[in-house]
Amino acid sequence: MVYASTIKVESPSVTYTDEHIVAECEYKTVEVSVDKNEVATARPVTKNYVFKTERNVPKTGLMLVGLGGNNGSTVVAGILANKKGLKWETKDGVQHANYFGSLTQASTVRLGMDAKGQDVFVPLNSLVPMVSPDDLVIGGWDINNVNLADAMKRAKVLDVDIQRQLRDEM
Repeated sequence: MVYASTIKVESPSVTYTDEHIVAECEYKTVEVSVDKNEVATARPVTKNYVFKTERNVPKTGLMLVGLGGNNGSTVVAGILANKKGLKWETKDGVQHANYFGSLTQASTVRLGMDAKGQDVFVPLNSLVPMVSPDDLVIGGWDINNVNLADAMKRAKVLDVDIQRQLRDEM
């Protein structure tokens, strides 16, 4: 198994600019019509598509209803811990912030095989430009009047050491 961190497509159908990735695709299908005698006629059809993807991901906001609840405070704490590269003591030893379990941040995709017949895998988030959770602008509201630091403490989801490190930013 081979792992690569990024992907670049070399094809006459794909063009890279500083701002965009442009891909021209042919989609082949069959169009079927049925006449009054119930005879089906199949005709091959080719449809041409052009996909234009922005390479620079714009600023993205995340609005959380229930921000001061268990889920909201834990999401914000997890994003901040990853953004700051924090580590903390747990009863099982030192834990480092990571996005394990995140479909977009921790998953890999089999891209194909190399010349030696080895499977090549790339991160899912390298296939197309997508926002990093570290770059989200987070906002929201909750029916309670508790700040995020107190909500995080009340939720009892995170270890005390990570709560201590995040308290001022929450």
